[in-house]
Parts: sequence; C-alpha cells; structure tokens
Amino acid sequence: MTTFLISCALLYCARVLFFLVGFGKRQPRTLIPTPSSLVSVVIPARNEEANIRNAVESVARSHWPAESMEIIVVNDRSTDGTAHVLELLSTEIPQLTIVTRTEADIDDNLRGKPGALQQGIDIASGDVVLLTDADCTVNPEWIATMTRAIYQRDVAMVCATTSVRHTVAAGQMQDVEWAFSNAMARAGLQLGIPLGCFGNNMGIRRDVFHALGGYKGITFSVTEDLALLQAVVQRGHRVAYLCDASSSVETLPCFTLMEYVRQRQRWARGGTALGSRAFAFVATSLALWLGLATAAAMSYWSWFIGIAVMRVVADASLVAWALLRLRRPSTLPWIIPTVVMLMLTELALPFLVLRKRVVWKGQTFKS
Repeated sequence: MTTFLISCALLYCARVLFFLVGFGKRQPRTLIPTPSSLVSVVIPARNEEANIRNAVESVARSHWPAESMEIIVVNDRSTDGTAHVLELLSTEIPQLTIVTRTEADIDDNLRGKPGALQQGIDIASGDVVLLTDADCTVNPEWIATMTRAIYQRDVAMVCATTSVRHTVAAGQMQDVEWAFSNAMARAGLQLGIPLGCFGNNMGIRRDVFHALGGYKGITFSVTEDLALLQAVVQRGHRVAYLCDASSSVETLPCFTLMEYVRQRQRWARGGTALGSRAFAFVATSLALWLGLATAAAMSYWSWFIGIAVMRVVADASLVAWALLRLRRPSTLPWIIPTVVMLMLTELALPFLVLRKRVVWKGQTFKS
C-alpha cells in the first residue's frame, strides 16, 4: 500500500516538474529589428457599455506611434449602449474603426466570438493583428512587446499572460488561478505541447491567419483561442508565450458564482479538444486523489497530510514563480488558499465537462 501511495505522489510530482521545466525554458531570439509598420488591434464587444471606453482608451494610450496603430472594435449585436459609447469614442480617437455585426453575418462556423474576430481581422490592415477583450486594460508597452516578440523570435503567433483586477476579494483568488493557468500553458507550449492560451491577450501575423482560412477554416469551438493556437501549431508555425509585466493584460473578475461556473465550464468543454493531453492531465490529478482517498480509507493520516501538502507546495511553487515574473508580489499571500480551493473545485470538473450546453455572453452553444 505504501508503494501505491508513493507512486500516486510521484506521478503528480512528475507533472509539476514538467511544468516547472517548461515554464523556465528560454527561447532563442533572432534579433530582427522590429519594423514600425501598422499594427491592428481587434476588440470584440458584446454588451460592453460599461467597459469598452476603458479598453479602447488603454490601447490608444500605448507607447506606440499613433500613425502606426489602428483599433478595430466589432460591436457584436449589442443590445445595450455599446454603440453609443463607440460613436463618442470615434470622435475622440481617430485610430478607431467600428464594425457592426448583425444576425445576418452569422453562420455555423462563425457563431459567437469567432465570427466577431473574423469580421475585425478581415478589415485589418496591419501585418500584425493583436487581440484583446472589451473588459480588459492593456499595459502601455503591450503593443510594442507583443509586436517585438513576433519579429525578434520569428514566430507566427504570440500569447501572453492575463491578470485579474482586484475589484472584489474573489478577484485575488481568480488572479492566482489565471496566473497558474497561464504558467501551465506557457510551459506546455515551450516544450512543444500546446495546452492553451487566453484570447484576451494574443497576436498573430495577418498573413498566417488568412493562410489558415481564418475562423472560417477552423472548426467552431467555444474556446476559439485554443482552436486558433492548435491550427497554427498544426501547420508547423512557431508560437511564443510571454510572461512579463510589459506584455500583460488585466481583465475583470467574475462577479458572481454562476458567472464563474459558466466560465470554467466553457473552458472545460473547450479543453476536450486537447484529446490525449487532456487525458494525461486528468489522469495525474486522479492519481493524486486516489492516493488521498486510499490514505484516508486506511487511516494513514500522516500520508494523507503529506500528499496534500506536497500538492499544495508543488502547485504553489509554479504560481509563485509566475507572479514574481509578472512583478505582482502582493498577490503571493493568496496562493495557498487559492490552490486549496482549486483542489476542491477540481472535483466538479467531470460534471462541467459532461454538460454540453455552454452559455456565453447571453448566447447558448452546444459544444
């Protein structure tokens, strides 16, 4: 029995070691000078009356020449005052272009956010297209850092980390959770295994996007960011995943439990596209839970505590490394409670995956 418990613990340790090695791996740079060509920033917006001004203004304030930037906001069938706010912004920010999406623009493969992104990128003029969301605030160096990464690393696509604004107490824990997810995504990609990315902070060469057929040529997914990442990698293109403050984007937290559950359920459903990679992730978590359950059933409480502490410390070490690289030491005290919370919510993931109906932005999708 002791051998079984050791095996369960070691299997999980191997997973964490994989992520630690991948996260810290250095990627070569080709040191190609970054051109001052036009960069297009595309922002899909559906019922974002309260947030869109902040998002657009943060991009407009970027440390990047105004004449080398265009901001394209796709008003995706909003029913609130988003259109009015955008009209006002267009008189203040000359780089802003507004695209209005209607029901007539929707087909089976361009439902939801993928369709909005497609319409925005279709009219983009920049060689590089950067993507963020209407509830985000970008770092002033975001455009420069993301664009530099594409050229200096000679990659087709660049992903970067997203933090969560601490407007509510739960935002602190969501911030740690996002840092954890970003760290694992970066680690996997740097070891040649794409596991995911976040669509509110990524960029792609426009010619690569169109060569893929855009979202028109990619199977619809409720996690359109992962679908695009997989398509780029499958074509043999290189992708960079940045983890530094200058390339970071800040998003709003989920304010209600239902909003949080729906977001995680959408991620879980989209994650099934990872196939065997998702199975390996689940298998290592299951092994650890089997170890805990066995130790409890046999009243091996020292083993139970040891395995639980091992997992918390192992996961916390990866999150701490990511937060320190992002220069957010004030979030470190929230790591332990967040990791414990994630361990418990992990038990609900099978139920979230089994539910095929996904609700997002007032829209219902079957995935």
